[in-house]
Amino acid sequence: MKIGEGGRAFAALRMTAQAGAFLADMVFPKNIYCIACNAPLKGDDPMSLCGDCRKELLLGQPAVCRRCGRFARYPAANFCEGCAAREPLYDRGSAAVVYEGSARKILYGLKYGGKGYLAENIAAIMEPVLPAASSYDMILPVPMHRSKKSERGYCQTTLIARQIAGRTGKPLVPDNLVRIRKTEPMSGLSREKRTANIRGAFEVKDPAALAGKRVLLVDDLLTTGSTADECARVLKQAGAASVQLAVFAATAPRSPEYQ
Repeated sequence: MKIGEGGRAFAALRMTAQAGAFLADMVFPKNIYCIACNAPLKGDDPMSLCGDCRKELLLGQPAVCRRCGRFARYPAANFCEGCAAREPLYDRGSAAVVYEGSARKILYGLKYGGKGYLAENIAAIMEPVLPAASSYDMILPVPMHRSKKSERGYCQTTLIARQIAGRTGKPLVPDNLVRIRKTEPMSGLSREKRTANIRGAFEVKDPAALAGKRVLLVDDLLTTGSTADECARVLKQAGAASVQLAVFAATAPRSPEYQ
């Protein structure tokens, strides 16, 4: 390719991206309706949340476990029951909201309602609790199996991770960690059954690209942590120096056998 052709090709790609963003804004206008309850918004809000839903999502949360990112039952202890018995395989976690009420509605729209554009709002909600950008080298999303991605049309964790990468300036590596095996639905399974179900489901395609790197692993929801643990195990086995976890929502405190 000649020098001039390269410049024209880049300009064409940029114009295409800008046109796509314009069309997306036309079809899914921002800051008009609350992304959780659909109430009209009175002012400009980067998270597209009305006052009531913002309060429900971001205020009055229980204490966050300093180790795994889940919400602790006992604020004075500042750790969850799960980490009291068994620490996770990732090094540190952070969750933005409790998986209740409005958070459930937002994630349902993203995962099952075809509302991929909500990833931008979710990243904005996650931003205040993200680890310092200086503490990791790259961003990897928890991957979906290709069959489920084909059904849904996109991988929601990749969409969220791409938005976080844009906000932090850190490189997104979406295809190195892959899901090589379909797993049974996790809902209703205990920690032990979830761990067995997810074991061996992930693989690193290029271990050399991970050698000595600090990874920020991005997911939409944290329940028992079995999926995040398996991802962290595979990443560290492939050579990652550390794995931090950032999720949009985490389940509310539950009894120890489900942690």
